[in-house]
Amino acid sequence: MPHPIRAAAAAAASTLLAATAALAAPGAAYAAEDDLSRLSAEEIAERARSELRDASSLRVTLDQDQFDGGTGALEDPATADLAMDERGRCAGDVTLTRGRGSVELVKRGDEVWVKPDRDFWEAQLPGGQGKAAADTLSGRYVHGSTRDGVLAAVTEACDLDSLKEDLTGEAAPDEGTRMTKGAATTAVFTPVIPLLRQEDGERIALYVATEGPPRLVQATRTSDVKEDTVTVTGYGAEVRAEPPAEEDTVDLSTLRDRLGPL
Repeated sequence: MPHPIRAAAAAAASTLLAATAALAAPGAAYAAEDDLSRLSAEEIAERARSELRDASSLRVTLDQDQFDGGTGALEDPATADLAMDERGRCAGDVTLTRGRGSVELVKRGDEVWVKPDRDFWEAQLPGGQGKAAADTLSGRYVHGSTRDGVLAAVTEACDLDSLKEDLTGEAAPDEGTRMTKGAATTAVFTPVIPLLRQEDGERIALYVATEGPPRLVQATRTSDVKEDTVTVTGYGAEVRAEPPAEEDTVDLSTLRDRLGPL
């Protein structure tokens, strides 16, 4: 039996992290007095990592473009939009590829609320079980704990510390994958400097703001079959993760009693 809620959240987490993991290489020491134009690509990346490490909250959005002929990554989300903070709050949504539905989610500490739409349930659960799940919920949220195996992946998708750890890890790249600077441009209406590298046949571009704090604004990871674009905003912004009203929720244990294992 598939685990549909877990599949959606895990897909969002793995794709978001993969698309931004190019910042995981250590760079030169932070040099606050230097202009970005005078720094190397690795030095700029280190400044962007410092901003990420210090962020009390982030909003990350993912857009995926699968090119004609692409056959892989069928479990990846087409889009994801998640805001999360260091207090364990998270809110956003994930939309799956090929019409397989979407999921809204809210997380506060170890409590999670997820609301898959009808397309999601019918795509994930076999036979009439998907229709039964959609009918049972009638647009309500499923409520449970991050300790439950089905909802545990929401913690992975929404955990700010895990995201920052992956972005700012200490795995040094091979010499052949060092970053280079591209020409100044704009991304998300922000002047940026692109940091470019290739890794395992994929082309990676990191766009770091050149005005204000040197923050990672956007990252793209492009292969022959798809391109993932991650946009990073909301540095330090308040995350509004309000639980739905009790009458708009169904407890996960109740859903299992009606439908069987999920």
